[in-house]
Amino acid sequence: MAPVAQPPKVSDLPSVVGVFAPLGWRAIGGPAAHVALMEREVVRKRRWLDRGEFARLFAACNLMPGPGSTQLALVLGLRRAGVAGMLAAATLFIGPAVLIMLGLGELYRHVGANHQVQLVLIGMDAAVVGIVAQAAIALSGLGRRGVIGPVIALAALVAGIVGLTPMAVLAGGGAVAYGVWALRTARDGHEHGRPRTASWAPWLAAIHVPATASGLLPLALTFLKIGAVAFGSGYVMLPLLHADFVGATFHLADRQVADGFAISQVTPGPVFAVAAFLGVQIAGIPGGVVAAGAIFAPSLAFAPLVSVVMRLTEVHSWLRAALNGVVTAAVGLIGAACVTLARASFVSPLEVAIAVVVFAMLWRWPRSQPVAVLIGLAGGLVVLATSR
Repeated sequence: MAPVAQPPKVSDLPSVVGVFAPLGWRAIGGPAAHVALMEREVVRKRRWLDRGEFARLFAACNLMPGPGSTQLALVLGLRRAGVAGMLAAATLFIGPAVLIMLGLGELYRHVGANHQVQLVLIGMDAAVVGIVAQAAIALSGLGRRGVIGPVIALAALVAGIVGLTPMAVLAGGGAVAYGVWALRTARDGHEHGRPRTASWAPWLAAIHVPATASGLLPLALTFLKIGAVAFGSGYVMLPLLHADFVGATFHLADRQVADGFAISQVTPGPVFAVAAFLGVQIAGIPGGVVAAGAIFAPSLAFAPLVSVVMRLTEVHSWLRAALNGVVTAAVGLIGAACVTLARASFVSPLEVAIAVVVFAMLWRWPRSQPVAVLIGLAGGLVVLATSR
């Protein structure tokens, strides 16, 4: 028998704290594990809402920029205890991950360049390739169905590999999906629900934040931009980070990004917390704090709009089509990021084997990312041992 949802109280802040205080420290295993833990707490155990409404909320969260599981946490807190509940959920769910990544980022900043450490981490980086490849396939169901979906994803994959700006690719995915919707609407003779204004996504996608190697403002603006356009999953950050941070501007390397992602897979909380790790590499602990605050800020702004978007996408098919196109393009970009990581991580057949093993394991057990990274760590130790 399905649980009966309890009507939300005017303010139930202690209940929000009771859910997310422990969850922030034990939510290891990626978005799927996070959502499963929330479903157990708020649907089956506390009966805040029924399974159908929970599923619809999460689907709407995946049509908004930002990490889907984090958006869901914020929305649940907002629905249960208003703005105070949303802020409490944000602090308790995101805070532990950020604190851990700040500490590990500072440690990595001092020892990450050590040759022995790099040899060990290369196995973890290879594991990340397998994790990202599996994530791209798993997330492919979030976007458009039919023939146009794979076409958008494949085009985004190629565009990402050849180096086109990721945000322009996301906007292009939305534009193509809307164009297909418009053609079908014209063919079928339906005119209702056409947009009267242009989407904000192409304009935001065109923004380029000028940056220098020093100063916290460029760092904050760049992470703010990424947090505002990373549709579909935290893994969409990979191509966005590569476009804005790898190279001469902020002096990060592909391997540093891969190392940060590997470490984020064995720590609790959202993968967006990798921003804290990378911020530390650029500007120390202050940089990590600023980076984390900037990348999560859009989620706080968008969370109150999730219910609105859920209603709008039910009414306006053009909006649903465009957002699904953006999400589908994001899946292609995740695939392109996987290729980029493989180029940096595969230095011998052992790394390829690690990635294949991790991919196969995650295909069978999708929530085992921490174990996958430990397999990579073991492979890195083998690399270290055989290099002597």
